[in-house]
Amino acid sequence: MPFLSDYFRRRRNRPFVRPWALATPIVVLLVCLPLLRPLRHPGQSSVDEDLRLATISAFVEHQSGPEAYLPARMSIDDADIDIHRHVIRVDGHLYSDQPPMLAFLLSGPYWIMHFMGYHLRENSVLVPYILTLLGSTLPAAAVGGLVYRMARIFELRRQWRCALAAAVVFGTGLISYAVVLNAHVPAAALVMGSVGCVVHLLGSKNPNRGGGWIVLSGACAALAATIDLPAAVFLVLMLFVVAALPLSMPLRLGAVILYILGAAGPILLHATLMAPLTGDLLPGALHQRLLEYQPPAVVVTENDDPYADEDAPAPPGFWQRAGWGMDRLVAVLMGDHGLLVHFPAVLLGAAGMLAVMHRHWPVSIKALAAASAAAILLGLLAFVPIRQGTATAGFANRWLMVFLPILLFWAGAWLRRPHRPLIWAAAALLLAFSIIVSLIGTTDPMPRDGYNGYTALAAWHNMFNNPTPPPPPTAMAG
Repeated sequence: MPFLSDYFRRRRNRPFVRPWALATPIVVLLVCLPLLRPLRHPGQSSVDEDLRLATISAFVEHQSGPEAYLPARMSIDDADIDIHRHVIRVDGHLYSDQPPMLAFLLSGPYWIMHFMGYHLRENSVLVPYILTLLGSTLPAAAVGGLVYRMARIFELRRQWRCALAAAVVFGTGLISYAVVLNAHVPAAALVMGSVGCVVHLLGSKNPNRGGGWIVLSGACAALAATIDLPAAVFLVLMLFVVAALPLSMPLRLGAVILYILGAAGPILLHATLMAPLTGDLLPGALHQRLLEYQPPAVVVTENDDPYADEDAPAPPGFWQRAGWGMDRLVAVLMGDHGLLVHFPAVLLGAAGMLAVMHRHWPVSIKALAAASAAAILLGLLAFVPIRQGTATAGFANRWLMVFLPILLFWAGAWLRRPHRPLIWAAAALLLAFSIIVSLIGTTDPMPRDGYNGYTALAAWHNMFNNPTPPPPPTAMAG
């Protein structure tokens, strides 16, 4: 009780509700609630959403009998969902090739709805709507609140912090994917939460007593990595950020240990869910031998080896492979799903990172900015599979979504510096274009057959030409 009395005594002259902090989350909810896929496009969910909903249903409904053991409780019933892509088969059971962590977390709310009599089969709009709200929309709104809080390190006024929060959510495509059930938005929110814990510790008066925040930072980073694999880059790099905190050497070592302990819980849970299926921590999508649908392979024997003939072309050399890599990188940045042709406002974040490196910022903040930059570069090089014409080719490049909010967050360091009116006008133009494209993406970020061509233009066209008729009704889609 003395703790509560001291808390309320300190809060007596401070407001409990901060309008500027709540502005962006409220706007996110107002934009997304009428646009959520189950309400706007019932029965037209993507393969990714169908598989995740089927796994959530399996977690809750496989409760007794021989299916009570954990691996079988994640298995998808062939009678419930007619999908043969992006699934794996293990011991005669069918599973989604996605990491199961997000489905496991959302199975808790679905268990409550199931207990109250609301089922995915009978309530094919209400139940997916609530799960999408909990799994995508609320995390996107939370990012806006986190950015407003974290922007204190830039010493910006409240209006500018609110504007930065809105830019991060509406200028990076995060709002586009906040209307469908996916792993990228919650993973991005957890990454921001992990960074926010460290930022809060840096701004505290006594960081020596902030062990709990370090544990929470490790847990958020690990949970993000188990939900969306590209976030594993942050899980590793944040360890170096923790090691650079302004603490004494023994306390730094203790901080690293606390970070690892915080990350251990989500990783062990992921191992419990994933290892019985694939034998390791990698999701089923990375195990070609387990995929239910195998693309036709070209069998090459010793007699018809294409390189056995002297006239056959030689294997690609180093420079040819390097050229292919550069073409791939240019396509990721400027192609039909390119980053800069959808969200050019992220260039302001890159400028902010350079501003942090060139000014007298604390070493710990520079380490945080450097880790963010390294994560983005590694993401561009390692996690940029653009498979056009398939269900994975969503709006823009959804595999980079986890990196974009933290990238644009560093634009706060650029905002605090003076600039010429022409520079401000160019920045406003880039941001306005990014926001417009992101809002266009909310209309259909993950079509069932993916996007071909420039996705912003295709989404704009689909707004006025309903391109995809509703699929045949299934037990899962109602």
